[in-house]
Amino acid sequence: MAYRMAKQSLNAGFRHVLATSHFISGEPFGKREDLIISARAISKFLQSKGMDLQITPAHEAYLMPELIHHIKKGEVILIANRYLLLELPMTGWMPETFSLITDLHELGLKVIIAHPERCAAITEKPELAVELIDTGAYLQLNLGSLKHPKSSAGKTARKLLKYKMYHFIGSDAHNDTTRSPQVGEALEILKSLTSQDYFERLSALNPERAFKGFEVDNSFDETWTTFDVPGMTSAVLLKESFWKRLEAWRFARR
Repeated sequence: MAYRMAKQSLNAGFRHVLATSHFISGEPFGKREDLIISARAISKFLQSKGMDLQITPAHEAYLMPELIHHIKKGEVILIANRYLLLELPMTGWMPETFSLITDLHELGLKVIIAHPERCAAITEKPELAVELIDTGAYLQLNLGSLKHPKSSAGKTARKLLKYKMYHFIGSDAHNDTTRSPQVGEALEILKSLTSQDYFERLSALNPERAFKGFEVDNSFDETWTTFDVPGMTSAVLLKESFWKRLEAWRFARR
């Protein structure tokens, strides 16, 4: 299966894959040593087949109070020893979410929130995404969400894309059939929904910076027209930086 997924990734245009296993406290799967050994074995096999695909192992860690303890013990694989891919609860919202993310930042980590559009709390209250970014977190889009525009995840994904709140994209690939790396259709949808510059930042520039441990580009400056959010006042934003747009959004909510 790994070989077929690698071929699918190459066919989709990817040359570097971040292979993330879930990290959940107390679960037996996804141990650090096992992931590193597996990634090396797969990379060696792909090289023997002449396939130019780099595999980097990491964890997608589930948000939990004891997560920092596991990180300090070295059990969680970070991206370039700096970036942490973090998964929020799908059906609820932990009251300590923001304080835990702040604690992670105080450890010197950069937090990337995986598929926020799939979190029920964010689909019901999209401004939570603004607050996550305001804490210094980055957002990663699950490309598969774009293929279901009428779903709550699809609607939220388009809303966050419209306001350029995402910093990365992910395939969320789990196998070579039902949840495969074949994301060509989703990439075309993404291209149709945003500018070429923003597409390049999501698909190439920011991932490369994260892999190298560099700062992620979150400027996305451009001319804006009307900032419409259901239940909020509209604001006209022209040539404003991302952070100024966040301030405008918060101001519009008052």
